[in-house]
Formats: sequence, structure tokens, C-alpha cells
Amino acid sequence: MRRALSLVLLVGCVPDSDPPWLLDRDRIVAVRAEPPAILPGEIARLDVLVAHKGGPTTIEQPLAASAPDQTLYTAVHFNIDHWQVDGPDETQLAAARAELGLADGAPVPLDITLHVTGPLYAEKRVLLGATAQNPGLPGASVDGVAAPATIAIARHHTARLLIEAQDVRWLTSCGELRDDHEARATLVTGDVCTGELVVVVRDGTGGIVWQIWPLAVN
Repeated sequence: MRRALSLVLLVGCVPDSDPPWLLDRDRIVAVRAEPPAILPGEIARLDVLVAHKGGPTTIEQPLAASAPDQTLYTAVHFNIDHWQVDGPDETQLAAARAELGLADGAPVPLDITLHVTGPLYAEKRVLLGATAQNPGLPGASVDGVAAPATIAIARHHTARLLIEAQDVRWLTSCGELRDDHEARATLVTGDVCTGELVVVVRDGTGGIVWQIWPLAVN
């Protein structure tokens, strides 16, 4: 269930030969719904964390978003300058639960396919008829010191990364990462490099938070 609730499916984003932590590629890193679960009448906005080959990581609005052709597909729509999910009313939720075989009052999962320039695609699950918030960024450190706004690391150095979370993904465009899916990871730097270090944290119930640090290897 935890894996399903934090579903992000990347399609055609990263060649099989590239390590999963490599930022220097055109790829979707993560998708966020703000908030990740909504009650009737509430709104969740959608945005995407996108890495670019030879350029900085950006937070972008999807070019398109859609839900499966079922009872609640009209909940996803474009509004002025962004894509959002509108919380359906109780009658619509009851119909969706019956269609999906869910118990009365159960949260209703809505899997949304998003498209950004590339073309790159991803899926994000939003829970309807429930309430939840995205987590705040946990404390993070580099070599035992709280991570500053811009991280500077020496050449040919093994840096210890730590964040106080369980579901973690580290990415970088400088050096190499070890244990990139662990709270305690290692960044091994090489020659001089200017890039980024990114961490993505999920809370297991659809919530997500990320941080992008400018990274200088001197």
C-alpha cells in the first residue's frame, strides 16, 4: 500500500545505463500534489520536479494531465495557468467507491498521468474523500553539519549525507552517490564541478517534499 500511495511512474525518462541518482539527464524526478489528499470542495494543485541535461533542475507545471475514463475523470482539469484536482462531492465519491469496490467512506484513489516537455510522463496518485498534507523538509546534514543553502565540497572527497527520514532518494549532477535510497548516503566527488544535490522525501501516504541545493566541488 505504501508503494502504491507514493506512485510515480517515469516513462522514457532515463536510459537503462544511467545510474538512478544521476541528475544530468532530461527526466522527471518527482511529482507533487498540494495537498496529496482532499475532501469534497477542496483543490489539489499539481507540479513536477524536472531534471535537465546540462541545466538546473526546475519545478514545472505539467503540459497536460488526465485521469482514467471512469466516474471521477473530470476532477482533473486546467485552471488558468495550472492543472488541478477538484474534490468531488459525496454523491460522486459514493459512485466511485461502488465502481472500485471500496467500502463506504474509504478514500478513493485517483491515478493521474502527467506530461511535461520531453516528452516525459509520470503518474501521481491523489486520494479523494480524505485529508493529508505534504511533510516539511526533515533536518539534513553534510559531514555532520547542517546543510547550508549552497553546499561546497572539496575535490576527491567522500562526503557523508544524512536526512532524518525513512523514504529517501538522493540525486546529484556532481560526483557519484552511494546508498542513494538511504537516509545515510555518501557523495564521492571527483574533479571540479558545479551542479546540484537534490533530495526527495516521501511520507508513505502520498505526501512528498524535495530540496534542491546548488553544489560546488572545488
